[in-house]
Amino acid sequence: MTNWLLLRGLTRDQRHWGQFHHELAARLGVRVVTIDPPGFGTRNGHVSPRSIAAITDDIRARFEPGDERWSLLGISLGGMMAMDWVARYPAEFERCAVVNTAAPALVRPHQMGGGLVSLVAGKQFRSLDAHEAAALALSSNRPADELTELAATWARYQREAAPVSASALGQVAAAVTFRLPARIPVPLLVLTSAGDRLIDHRISRRLAARFDAPLRVHPDAGHDLPLDDGAWVCERIAEWLGPVD
Repeated sequence: MTNWLLLRGLTRDQRHWGQFHHELAARLGVRVVTIDPPGFGTRNGHVSPRSIAAITDDIRARFEPGDERWSLLGISLGGMMAMDWVARYPAEFERCAVVNTAAPALVRPHQMGGGLVSLVAGKQFRSLDAHEAAALALSSNRPADELTELAATWARYQREAAPVSASALGQVAAAVTFRLPARIPVPLLVLTSAGDRLIDHRISRRLAARFDAPLRVHPDAGHDLPLDDGAWVCERIAEWLGPVD
């Protein structure tokens, strides 16, 4: 049995996993741990580094695996961190799963959607509540009325642990300069959403092909797949792990 460490995406912290880590723990019967990246959540007093490797190393220095076996799951920017981590420190994790992640080398010019750019650029002109509502409208395909309360909760997260603007810029710089590892030396699972309006799901198809990894595609969820259908993610991981002796 392998426990799981979860890594969140751009400008998000461990609170944004919601109930997903509890869902995964219950489905697999293992420990599931979340952690904040530098610059966000409990680490908002720090400034995020400007490279994926430096972000990974910051998190790695704080993670305490003990003598237990671990696997790693990352979504979006967290997927870049996950691939970087297992590529450079392959003995530390047994498996790696990534959700709706990308790398500049896999992106075609016509797949560079303007939604994320507009969201980030317009943040300074919106209230926190309006910004989080806009972010969820773009990243989730759940009905709008289900996202209203969640947007207010996420805006509260920002008020409670506001990151400095340099941290968001640092993460963006890290994402656009990220280079895929030459190989992923542990089993890799690629999960994606056909309804993702932030990262074209065909990028995940290229990622899976690059590393000869299994690919599972949700038919209609948005970019935040664990939010839209956490149970589906848990089932795909459980199937990938196979029966436990």
